[in-house]
Amino acid sequence: MLAQQFSGINAVIFYSMDTFEKAGLKGDNPKYATIGIGVVNVLMTIVSLYLVEVAGRKTLLLIGFGGMSIDTLLLSLTLYFADQNDFLPWVCIILTFIYIILFAAGAGSIPWFLVTEIFNQAARPTAVSLAVPTNWIANFIVTLTFPSIEAEIGPFVFLIFVALDVVFFLFILKFVPETKNRTIDDIISEWK
Repeated sequence: MLAQQFSGINAVIFYSMDTFEKAGLKGDNPKYATIGIGVVNVLMTIVSLYLVEVAGRKTLLLIGFGGMSIDTLLLSLTLYFADQNDFLPWVCIILTFIYIILFAAGAGSIPWFLVTEIFNQAARPTAVSLAVPTNWIANFIVTLTFPSIEAEIGPFVFLIFVALDVVFFLFILKFVPETKNRTIDDIISEWK
């Protein structure tokens, strides 16, 4: 749940119009790009319902966090150089769309599956009860701190998410089990 929010998703979504304007988009273009982000997010969330059963949870998480780390690095660089080329603001939109696709296919929905799939029936209510506030507190922290950090370091604020996404990628690689087509007993026996 922490990884889901500290990936930077709500900084990207909540402040997208501001980010696009800083990238150099003019007129109504930032507004239309932000609407496009919402549409892509909804469509990819629907697609992820299929992908999660085909590719597996861990695979999609790894692709998502690995891809988001690369994408936010490129986004940070694009924002930094955006005023030097009229095409770069549009690259910023494309990178944001790619980020949303990667998030929706992996980190957007899979943590909610994992909470119910890695805990046995007795522990599941407690796990879910802890997961939900953890998610919202992390969301609150990102949403509250992003504008002030961005004011200090500009487009390099996204480098924080790059570093976090790399950490989350490594954590998932080492510790998160694949739960596709597996029972709780099978997963618990693997951990023993």
